[in-house]
Amino acid sequence: MTPNALNRRSMLTGGSLLGLGTLLTACVPHDITTAGDESTASGRAATNSSSSAGNSAGEYRKADERGPAQNVPKPNAPEDGYREKTAAGIRKTMDAWNQWINYGIQTGDYSKAREFLSSTNDGELKIYREIEALYRRGGWVIDGIQYFKPVGEPWTEDDQTYRLKTRHEWDKETDVEPDGRQETWSSDKEEEIYIFALEHRDGRWQILYSQIDA
Repeated sequence: MTPNALNRRSMLTGGSLLGLGTLLTACVPHDITTAGDESTASGRAATNSSSSAGNSAGEYRKADERGPAQNVPKPNAPEDGYREKTAAGIRKTMDAWNQWINYGIQTGDYSKAREFLSSTNDGELKIYREIEALYRRGGWVIDGIQYFKPVGEPWTEDDQTYRLKTRHEWDKETDVEPDGRQETWSSDKEEEIYIFALEHRDGRWQILYSQIDA
């Protein structure tokens, strides 16, 4: 089985840097595996149901084929100054958002991650809706942890839209359906560079969109 040549983020947030709203429309093959029998699938769904009932105190456990991550710790509050209209404010905002998307991929709860987005960020919001729907129907995600590390300083050409180049570090993501089917998203690239566009609005930074830097 060969993983995707493109990951979900690449497909939904856009390919090369062509402009706001430019999305990839082509579909590519991806790994899909099926559970061996219905009893195994039912057991996985039951495990997911019980573990997602609450984020009770306990030892953190990564997601695996048996069920979703358990006792996922919530990120700390953003660093002081993350709302400021400064380069440091952008970096602190991005760091806080990054922590909350990793919380969302493990729990199906993107409510906090949404707070860092503009309502026009259709590509990112679509990712959240897909993962949330997976968890609601009894599925979960294995792996999928991502890091966007700044490369250089933010810049702007009009003092309104600011851009930040980031190095995207991740391994792969496996979506597990309640019936045991698995879909793996991965990349054939050792490194991906994304450019994020942000705007300072209503006293905080909002992420407008992101695209791969060709």
